[in-house]
Amino acid sequence: MAENGHYQAGMWVFPRPEETTRDMAAKTAAMPSVFKLGMVAAALLTVVGIIGFAARAATDGFSDYTPWGYYAAGVMFVFMVTSAAPLAAVTFRFTKSHWRRPLTRVSELFAVVGVLNVLLFIPLMLVYPAIWNPELTEHTMDLRRTIWFQVPIGAPHWWDMLGMMGLSVTSMAILWLTSMPDMAEGRHTATGFRKALYGLLAGHWYGTKRQWEIQKAGIALLGAFYFMFLIFVHFVITTEYAQSLVPGWKDSIFPPLFSVASFQTGLGLILVILYAMRRWGGYEEYLGVSTFWSASKLLLAFTLLWIYHTFAFLITYWFGRMEVEQNIVNYFFIESYGWVFVGNFLFTFVVPFLILLWNPVRKTAWGPALAGVFALVGGFLFILRVFVGAFNAGDIYSFGLDHVPAPAYPDLWDVFMVIGILGAAALVYMTACKFIPMISVWETKEGAKYQSMQTFIRGKYLVLAKPE
Repeated sequence: MAENGHYQAGMWVFPRPEETTRDMAAKTAAMPSVFKLGMVAAALLTVVGIIGFAARAATDGFSDYTPWGYYAAGVMFVFMVTSAAPLAAVTFRFTKSHWRRPLTRVSELFAVVGVLNVLLFIPLMLVYPAIWNPELTEHTMDLRRTIWFQVPIGAPHWWDMLGMMGLSVTSMAILWLTSMPDMAEGRHTATGFRKALYGLLAGHWYGTKRQWEIQKAGIALLGAFYFMFLIFVHFVITTEYAQSLVPGWKDSIFPPLFSVASFQTGLGLILVILYAMRRWGGYEEYLGVSTFWSASKLLLAFTLLWIYHTFAFLITYWFGRMEVEQNIVNYFFIESYGWVFVGNFLFTFVVPFLILLWNPVRKTAWGPALAGVFALVGGFLFILRVFVGAFNAGDIYSFGLDHVPAPAYPDLWDVFMVIGILGAAALVYMTACKFIPMISVWETKEGAKYQSMQTFIRGKYLVLAKPE
């Protein structure tokens, strides 16, 4: 690939391995004024969210699940975005993509937010309604429709929690395993608490050939398990806290639709963070345009997959024409939350598709990042429409949705809780960035050895070596 011609400057970067360790240590320890302002803002939003949560708990308690619809939407949005983000590093390692090196650590750091997801999930366990109908009548079912044909001990609460915890533990293990070489190198220059933390995380890592082989095998095994576990947890959580709360909603397409939205928004957020790092964080030397260009193709693919699955859901219910199916379509897509679906459709599909359709826009840093911003807005509207609607759909023990419920609008405490959840996720991620480098040092050094710009006849070309 030519460096000149129709490829703009900055398409590829060539970090200097001898300076990477020192530079990353300085950037990790630094606290620019903009970063401090962001952390203060995130902390304030977290406090606002705590106030909203306390007010909602004092006002409505945990006996009725319907007042907690917007809290569920906030939790599910953060879960949807951050649970798929570590998968970017896992997948692109499997494909041995060279361009993915700058984004691996950015995606893996979302494992820390996974711990927050577990904590935020606890109130949803408390408000989750019983599967058995406590007030059985001739117009209701004794056992509402869920994934549980039988109800074992602890189901569904502790089984759902085990899924969330397993996902969090696996992603944290991936982050620890991939950051261990950087921590081992950083413990020799760090001081104070940072030095103690690095020493604890690095363990007995000294970079022997045997240790590198074990690390490689461990990353592969944990990555494969994380991918399989992620899809399973998406299926369980979305079925429990969305479909099972809407009488008569039986849909095999919604869990894959949620996963596709998770992949799109997770990759979109990664691109937004990478753009901020390149534009304002001083990481131009490590972040070439090629990373955005390559990732944009996958973002476009997820955008098309989202509209395909949405169409598949609609066409199935439209052809079914049963009363309950028509009410569900009217509830989520046309009448009650029709305006939310229009925004969801525009921001998740139309705008990102138009941005990513043009190769000159994809071959920039700002184009894919801008598409990622719109995908995040659309993903939030998608979650808002589905989970707020599910928590306010009416009698969950009835045989089907016999009418179209009215939309549920947020009050002040709902707004406080949603922005507080977003602020808490940002605060946790930004805090982790001050202890673990946002660029993987060992992978950057490794990649620098595999690439060079060489001249052939009249042009300059990027030459990449394949280690395997």
